[in-house]
Amino acid sequence: MVMNATLEKIRTISNRLARALAILVAIFIPGALYAYTHPGSLFTSTPMACFSVGIIGGFVGLQRRLKKMTEEDLTLLAHSWVYVCLAPLVGGILAVLTYVLFVSGLLAGDLFPKFVADADAASHQGLSAIFAIHGEAADYGKMLFWCFISGFSERFATDIISRFESQTGEGADGEKSQNGKIENPLRPDANPLAVGKP
Repeated sequence: MVMNATLEKIRTISNRLARALAILVAIFIPGALYAYTHPGSLFTSTPMACFSVGIIGGFVGLQRRLKKMTEEDLTLLAHSWVYVCLAPLVGGILAVLTYVLFVSGLLAGDLFPKFVADADAASHQGLSAIFAIHGEAADYGKMLFWCFISGFSERFATDIISRFESQTGEGADGEKSQNGKIENPLRPDANPLAVGKP
């Protein structure tokens, strides 16, 4: 039985995603071992973990959207490795941005992680202070989950950014405090994943 052109393109893209994901896993596993044996290294820091999880989320999200893509998008993905890797890389960047929102306290609530400064945080200068934080085990679990969601669905992070843009004055669905922090970016009665639904 001969495949039609659309299914052939989906198969080609899926094979590319599988190869790229296999390479990523081959890098990730030694990286995880290195993180375990060398705690505190820049390459094993929390932002790097967020970036990696966001990339994995990007791969999963792209695979999930294949059957809903237009013929033009499928053709481009089937003939371009750069285009295949672009969505996961953007997912990694958005995951790091989500982490920055958590660290800065701009994105807060029971569903999100809360980090506090380390005891020696005052000794860190400049951007290095962003690494001098810690949280409970549950906070790291929440962080990894939301970083995966940021990679899986780019709309999640972009919707949060849009809320910051639109809520400079009066509040809308998300409640905005006096200091500009979005305390509840997701409606309490809504499915949290609906915000980032692709």
